[in-house]
Amino acid sequence: MHDDQLHGSPPGGDPDLPAARAATGCSGPPPLFEVRVEENREGLADLARQAAEDTQARVAEDVALYEALVDAEFGGVAWELFAEALAAYAFPIVTSWLYTGEIFGRCAARGRPARARRTRQDMEALRAEPDEREGLACEVVAQALHVFRKRALAKGGWRPDGGASLKTYFMGAVLGEFAAVYDRWASERARSAAAHPYGTEALRDVPARAGEEPETRAIGHDAVRRLLAEVKDDTTRTALFLWMEGYAMKEIGEHLHLSATAVAMRLSRLRRNPPRQGGREGS
Repeated sequence: MHDDQLHGSPPGGDPDLPAARAATGCSGPPPLFEVRVEENREGLADLARQAAEDTQARVAEDVALYEALVDAEFGGVAWELFAEALAAYAFPIVTSWLYTGEIFGRCAARGRPARARRTRQDMEALRAEPDEREGLACEVVAQALHVFRKRALAKGGWRPDGGASLKTYFMGAVLGEFAAVYDRWASERARSAAAHPYGTEALRDVPARAGEEPETRAIGHDAVRRLLAEVKDDTTRTALFLWMEGYAMKEIGEHLHLSATAVAMRLSRLRRNPPRQGGREGS
């Protein structure tokens, strides 16, 4: 075998050599493989058909829910179950938006920005303190439920052919009510002192019940103090104390400047996630 057969170029020249590439007009290395993208029309049609079926099923489910609520006159067990499902859906979304601050941009985009100035302390509280974040979320969701029940349902604001599901429409109510709830929350934070770690400052202003002796109140406070000390959030702690004292949700709400629904949501969440030893609530 001759040397030129060992070291020379194969017949026709080596296409990988610069001279060969220059001669053929190629400026770069040859492709290792070639990808061809072909449109799968049948697959796309299947996806479109499935999406249409899912939308149709969702609309049918929403219509059935709406008709059940109409039959119940938007009250009773039917409304309670529906409201609980809506709250469970919206609560984690709102708390997430509060943590990231996204909810302020969403509200502004809808023309409903918060009027209260967002201070660094307030934003840090919403980001670092779960109780503040969750308490505000409870109040927003509770207010949105009230408005949604009255306007979207009872007054026919939601329609099956409107393009939005009941859940999506409800989230619109949440964004619509957030500004007023946040403004009140921020205003109260601005004028309220820091809470006592055991809640005695908040409990001190609780109105005495008719016929109750001061000594009885003192004994009652001392008896529940250890339990209340495990509840970190001052508002929830006060609501729990008043509920244990026999006050109605409306009365508790009036004292705390909350709606009765928001108070009920706080206590319901406390029952589902009782505080652990050390003042931290369970998950």
